[in-house]
Amino acid sequence: MNPAFQLSRLQKIDSEIDQITLRQQEIARMISDQTVIDEIKERISTLDADLKAASKILKNIEEKNDRLQMKLQEDEHALYGGKIRLPRELQDLQNEIASVKNQISDHDEAQINSMLQIEELEKNKEKLLKELAEAESTFATRVAGLKGENTSLEKKRDNLLTERNAAVQNLDSSFLEKYETLRKIKRGLAVSVVVDQACTACGSTLTPSDWQAARSPERLVTCSSCGRILYAG
Repeated sequence: MNPAFQLSRLQKIDSEIDQITLRQQEIARMISDQTVIDEIKERISTLDADLKAASKILKNIEEKNDRLQMKLQEDEHALYGGKIRLPRELQDLQNEIASVKNQISDHDEAQINSMLQIEELEKNKEKLLKELAEAESTFATRVAGLKGENTSLEKKRDNLLTERNAAVQNLDSSFLEKYETLRKIKRGLAVSVVVDQACTACGSTLTPSDWQAARSPERLVTCSSCGRILYAG
């Protein structure tokens, strides 16, 4: 049998196997790639840290406000309790009460702003949690599809390997060795089909003698330009 034809068949099988291998590698990468999910989780983690900090600030404000309220009650009790009678002391106490009330007013405003900030952060977190759930659902569906494709590719690969094993049985060992060597140094493409008297791998036009030799069913001819085995059909 024409060795160039046999090798061209083997090349076709190997090229298909190579394509399947590349696709399976891509599938494995896509299945392990959770970049979108990880980014959302990172944003949620940042929001959690912001919420924790804001809650701590609010707690401090509330504690200070509680102390100020107690101070106000004590001062007002002293003012209206009748124990302080000196005008100077009464005036000082009234000034202190006014100062405490101003501080309470400032803290009330700060407390409201802090609560609004926490509310906004919680809303943003809720949105991100929904976004995360959608991303995880989409990813799970995608992974299921990719795994199904990978199973089909694996079956096709097994069939091709069986076909390959049968194909190499009828090949001369020296031809097979030459083919395998070329596969390694020519990026997987050891056999080039001749179309319009030109090597389709490198585009070089064959000389008349090479063209005739490539058409011979007995000889194995290589391209004078790229060195690949030629199959003229």
